[in-house]
Amino acid sequence: MNHAEQINQLFQAAQSGDLANLQLLLASHPEFTNTENQDGLTPLGYASHYGQAGAVRLLLEHGADVNALSHSKISFIPSNTALHAALAGERSPEVIQLLLEHGASTSILDSDGQYALHSAAFHTDQIELIEMLLQHGADPNALNSAGQTALDISLERGNTSTASCLRAAVTAHQQ
Repeated sequence: MNHAEQINQLFQAAQSGDLANLQLLLASHPEFTNTENQDGLTPLGYASHYGQAGAVRLLLEHGADVNALSHSKISFIPSNTALHAALAGERSPEVIQLLLEHGASTSILDSDGQYALHSAAFHTDQIELIEMLLQHGADPNALNSAGQTALDISLERGNTSTASCLRAAVTAHQQ
């Protein structure tokens, strides 16, 4: 099996949660942990997007950079961190908590100019995820590159539960 095929196999294992194959590939090729695929995506971002908590945990144990910014070559996928990818994908609370516990920063902009809290406000009306991000230092008053707060985005998207949670966070942050 050539290098490209091994990388492809690694990403398939990360996507599907095939921990045995992922472990085997990482043990024999530790350099693959932070290697991007042909689309410029990272294994950790891939596993995070697909909500594969076991794969995320294994990649982190093997030294995956939790704050690595991918270099996406796919027009509709911004270059982003694993946290952004998790919020745009399956939005697994377990994955998001794992990333945050391993030091995922809430203050990194993706290539679309969005912080993690903005991504969450856009993609979900799950208060649990918003609260996790706020508990790990997300600034409810931060402006994205378009000059919007996460509250602005949640209101625009009609995510009313998220908007209520963010409104309370903004008020608490001002006191």
